Amino acid sequence: MVKVDIELDDIALAVRYYPADRAGRAPAVIMLHGWSWPDNDPSAGLASVALVFQRAGYSVLVPSMRGWPPTDGVDVCAGKQVDDVLHAIEWLGRQPGVDADLIFLVGFSQGGQVALLAATLDAPVQAVAAFAPVVDPGRWGDETNINGIRDYVVEECGGPAGWRTRNVMSRADRLQLPLMLVHGDADRRVPTRQSIGLYRKLLELDRPVQLRLIPAAEHDQDAVLQPQLAIDFFRSITGDGNGQE
Repeated sequence: MVKVDIELDDIALAVRYYPADRAGRAPAVIMLHGWSWPDNDPSAGLASVALVFQRAGYSVLVPSMRGWPPTDGVDVCAGKQVDDVLHAIEWLGRQPGVDADLIFLVGFSQGGQVALLAATLDAPVQAVAAFAPVVDPGRWGDETNINGIRDYVVEECGGPAGWRTRNVMSRADRLQLPLMLVHGDADRRVPTRQSIGLYRKLLELDRPVQLRLIPAAEHDQDAVLQPQLAIDFFRSITGDGNGQE
């Protein structure tokens, strides 16, 4: 693993990069963390998951998103973080040994929301796996049972005007990529109906989507973010998923 700064227009995006240990060009994954306390480096909490992907033959890029150290800036609730991820995809596609035609997005919680929003902007990736994603910020604030989230949704997510730009449901018609949604069926922090609602909408639109519910799982990264589910999903799309020449 190496630590790298990706220079953006206004900040440096700090990332942990796990190059694939293999010959030829490898597929790659960008893995996006969920919300964390502001003084934490949440990319460190994804190290064990990144290693699973690396052992499966992927290069893995794990940013600390805007608002979390060592990246600068402030958390904007899946706002400008989406543009940051698009730049990170471009950077990753230029790295030696990476097959730029086999890049995938994985995200947990807010990271899942960012991944889905990037997909609505025609991100150059092959598929998205979103684990316990926030899909509709306004409904999330109304339906969660966690104190403080409603204030976060109003203050950091921009209130009703800001919710429109962060609402995956309202952009569902722009989701063309294969998607997998994974959610704990006992999640009350980001209620399970967030994924179920998007899944049903995408079925109506005849989009390629899968939904996996994890029995008795709450909003728990260790229980819900199961990398092998994403690996199997990506390989089902690309054949063997090797990306090796």
